[in-house]
Amino acid sequence: MRIKDVNMLKKNFWLNVFAVAALSLSSIAGAQELKSAALGDLLDNASFTALVALPAPAEAAAVEKAAGLAPQPGKDFTPAIQDKARIKAIMKLVTDIYNGNHLPYSQDGTTFKNKEGKLPAQPAGFYKEYTLLTGDAPHTVVIGGTTYQVAPDLSARGSERVIIGGGQKIYYTPDHYAHFILLEVVY
Repeated sequence: MRIKDVNMLKKNFWLNVFAVAALSLSSIAGAQELKSAALGDLLDNASFTALVALPAPAEAAAVEKAAGLAPQPGKDFTPAIQDKARIKAIMKLVTDIYNGNHLPYSQDGTTFKNKEGKLPAQPAGFYKEYTLLTGDAPHTVVIGGTTYQVAPDLSARGSERVIIGGGQKIYYTPDHYAHFILLEVVY
C-alpha cells in the first residue's frame, strides 16, 4: 500500500471519528453550532453520505415502535368492556408491550401457536401471548353485551390472556383460550 493511500485512510478514519462525536454532541443542549459548523465541513467528503442517513435515536425508537409488538395505546376498547378494572389492566398491558417495558412472566411475548384454531390462520410466529393480571376483578365480564365466565385461576398467572396478532390485533381471552374477543383500541 502506498503512503498516500495510508494517509488517506488515516484522514478518513479521524474524520469518521470526529463526525460520530459531533453527531453525539448534537443531542446535548447547546451543541447545535458545533454540529452545523463541524458537520458542514465534514459532510462535503463523500464518505460521510451514509452517516448522514442514520436516524437520530428518537427517530430510531419511533421506527422500532412502528414495527411494534402492539398497537398504540388509547383510552378505551370496542366492543365495550363493562369492567373498568379489565379495561385498565388490558390497556396497561398493551401500553407496556408497546413501550417495550419488562413484563413479569417469562412466557410473555412467546409465540401463541393457535392450536385450537379459534383465531384466523396466520404464519407461525404471528401471534404473541401475554399474561393479563386483573387482581380481584369479578369472575364474569360483559363485552359487547355478551357475558363471559372468567376461568378459575390455575396458577399465579391466572387464566386471562391477551394475544396480539402481527403487532396490530388484540384478542382477549377470559377463559384460557375457550373464547377470544377481538378488541380495537379507541383513541
